[in-house]
Amino acid sequence: MSRQREARSRVRRRRKGCITGCLTNVLLVLGVLSLLFVGACVLGFVQNDPQTGAPSISFDHVSLENLPKIDLDDVELPDVSGMLGGMSLPQWPYSVSRSGLTVKTLRAGDGEAVLVCSDGYTMLCGAGSGMGVLVSAQMLLSGVNRLSAAVAMSCEDVQIGGMSTVIAMTRPGYLFYQDSQVKGSAYNAMINTAQKHSEITAIVPEQGLAFTLGRAKVTFIGPTRKHHTDGRDDGLSLRIDYGNTSVVIMGAVTSAGEREIVSSGVRLDADALICSRGGSDAATCAELVAAVKPDIALMTGKEPANSVRIRLEKAGAQVYTAQEYGVMTLYSDGQTVRVAP
Repeated sequence: MSRQREARSRVRRRRKGCITGCLTNVLLVLGVLSLLFVGACVLGFVQNDPQTGAPSISFDHVSLENLPKIDLDDVELPDVSGMLGGMSLPQWPYSVSRSGLTVKTLRAGDGEAVLVCSDGYTMLCGAGSGMGVLVSAQMLLSGVNRLSAAVAMSCEDVQIGGMSTVIAMTRPGYLFYQDSQVKGSAYNAMINTAQKHSEITAIVPEQGLAFTLGRAKVTFIGPTRKHHTDGRDDGLSLRIDYGNTSVVIMGAVTSAGEREIVSSGVRLDADALICSRGGSDAATCAELVAAVKPDIALMTGKEPANSVRIRLEKAGAQVYTAQEYGVMTLYSDGQTVRVAP
């Protein structure tokens, strides 16, 4: 009996080893393919389709003169249209339109990061936690390797941990940041990196400062003052107007900071709202929701508060969460704002 048990045990170990080996091989292949794709993005082989924003392979900059000519005139290709039926390929989550306004929430660890593209001009708001590799890779997958502007929406390490790496890679013309009393290691690294590159102009914006990004107008709506008791409320918040549409992106502020912004009288009504602190119950107060009156609200956190979602839905907003949709994208043609399918 003991020999039979040992034999069965050896068989189980072999099967387990085979399964583990197969999974390891699959993961290795996927990893290699991912590295090849990112490398192709960096070298310029991958370009975004101007209509759909989906990535496509381009070898326009490679000489093809020495390649043999292939003639398929006499070859009959099978008709596969019937096989495809009603099938459709999934939407590329990192698509960025070269015209109009694209506002995309990126995966950013425990923090938030939002990529904005207006008529080909790009801006990154926040850089999330970590060293910036995750955010930088997603930007490359979106076809973005240079930034027009970068905005440090907060001074917290968890919100700008990757900003130093991102601005070193993308060399934005402008870096907007808040001179908070609370300065962590990520904040100091970001400032040091900006100072090393003379092409980056660092600016501490005040409420009401505005600049253009393509045909979009970007206006800082908060904070109303500097050096709050709670350093989180020093964070920057902004409004983007594109044609007849608008999007409000709240920095990582609390409800107290939001109430200050509402009380200041700055214009807040907008078509879409990206909630502060990922949609946690620390922010997105009733006063802000009533002032913005969004048709669409995005909650980017890993654990958005159900109470905040209910508050937004009662106000008439269609709510989207990163838990349900992952990377979320807003598109505007200047007349309407929609969420990408």
